Amino acid sequence: MTVSFIIPFHNEEKNCRQMLENVLTFANSRKLNFEIIPVDDRSSDRTAAILRDMSMANKHIRPIFRKKDNMENGNTMGLALLAGTDKARGEVIIWTMGDMADDPETYAEIIKKISRGYDLVFGSRYMPGGSRGNLDPLKAYLSSSGTKLARIFFRVPVHDITNAFRGFKKNIMGKIILEEPGFSISPEFAIKAYLAGFKLGEVPTVYTNRVKGVSNFKLYKMTRSYLELYLRLYFRLIIQPLFFKR
Repeated sequence: MTVSFIIPFHNEEKNCRQMLENVLTFANSRKLNFEIIPVDDRSSDRTAAILRDMSMANKHIRPIFRKKDNMENGNTMGLALLAGTDKARGEVIIWTMGDMADDPETYAEIIKKISRGYDLVFGSRYMPGGSRGNLDPLKAYLSSSGTKLARIFFRVPVHDITNAFRGFKKNIMGKIILEEPGFSISPEFAIKAYLAGFKLGEVPTVYTNRVKGVSNFKLYKMTRSYLELYLRLYFRLIIQPLFFKR
């Protein structure tokens, strides 16, 4: 089994080197067959230069460099994750964030659960054994509420779909289409995978708020984007099929 780690970076010059070293340490210690695909998402700092240097020193690191596009506005984390996933060679994909918020020890539990037959496995802060760590209480409340709303609208049977931290079988991507360019790709992926019949699982994880750099997290915009996504998907995937069946 080959594992591809997809890591989006936007102006993360203070974190990207250590983040890649953390993944390398984990993967080498577990003797994985792996690759790391860091995606520089239109950074204006030294992120791209650091990724180039590290890729020249280690064959496991295969970076992608997304250029600025006048048609793209706001957060484009979703586009970065999809670009990395498209390039990935692994049978198993792990999405993990470049700000070092995700616990590397959780990678092993995600891989183990996928090997047991699950298609998509979430690193969950809100299931028993998981923790929001030092995440701001308001952000934690809103992110957990996003998952609760998805349970009400779509009956998604897991505890944490708003965090992008997850692993999945790459062949899922040939059977669902993801359209969200930003943070909302996280719940979109979960909802569409569940409604398509894929087997969802979760493992507990502990979140760590960034120590270095500046967050791209915009609370109001993210909350609004989740609500708009849920209403759009509910109408398209639940309501329309009821009234327009052939």
